[in-house]
Amino acid sequence: MKFIVSLLLFSSTILSAAPAAKVAAPAAPELTLWEMLNSGGWVMLPLLAASFAAVFLVIYYFVTLRQSQVATDELRKMFESMIREGNLTGVLEAAKANPQALARVVEQTAEFLKANPDADFQAIREIAQSEGSRQVAALTQRVLYLMDVGVLAPMLGLFGTVVGILKSFGSIASEATPMRTMLLAGGVSQALVATAAGLLVGITAMFFYSYFRGRVNGLVSQLETSATLLVTQMGLKLKKN
Repeated sequence: MKFIVSLLLFSSTILSAAPAAKVAAPAAPELTLWEMLNSGGWVMLPLLAASFAAVFLVIYYFVTLRQSQVATDELRKMFESMIREGNLTGVLEAAKANPQALARVVEQTAEFLKANPDADFQAIREIAQSEGSRQVAALTQRVLYLMDVGVLAPMLGLFGTVVGILKSFGSIASEATPMRTMLLAGGVSQALVATAAGLLVGITAMFFYSYFRGRVNGLVSQLETSATLLVTQMGLKLKKN
C-alpha cells in the first residue's frame, strides 16, 4: 500500500513539473524587418541610396524612353512635306522647335545645307550620320546608369558581409566563454543580410536594365530609319535643284 502511494506521489510530481519546464523555456524572439536591416551594419546606408537611385532611374526611363521623345510619324511626315516643297527654312525652324532626337539630326543637316548649298550628297550623309551617332550614344549611355547600380549593389553587399564577419571574429577572439561558436554563427547570419540586400537591389536593377536596353534598341532602329529617309529626300531634292 505504501508503495502504491509513493508511486502516485512521484507521478503527480513529474506531471506537475512538466508544464513548468515548458513555461520556463522562453521562445526565441523573431527579428523584425527593421532589426534585420539594422543588423547589416553601416553598409546598408549606401545600399539604401542605391535602391532609391534605381527606383528614380526606372521611373525616369519609363517617362523619357518613349517614341514621342525620339521619332514620331507625325514629325517625319511634316518634314517630308516641307522637303518636297523645297522649304529648307521651314524645315530648320520646325526642327529647332521640336525636342525629338530626329529633329536634332534634321536640324544639323538643314543647317549644313543652308550654309553649304553646293555640298554633295556624301557630305550631307556624313553630317547626318555624325549627329545620329551622337543621339544614339546619348540614348545608350542613359540606360547604362541603371546597369552601374546593378553591378555595384552586390559588391557593396559583399563588402558589408566581409566587414561583419571580421567584426564577429574580433569579438569572439576577445570573448573567453565557451559560447564562441554560437556567437560566430549569429554574427555571420547577421552579416549575410548585407549580401542579401545587395543581391536584391542588383537583380532588380539588372532586370529593368535589360528591359530598357531592348526599348532603346527599338527606338534607335526607328530613329535610323526615319533619319535615313529624310536625309535621302534632302539629297534628291538638292540634286534636282
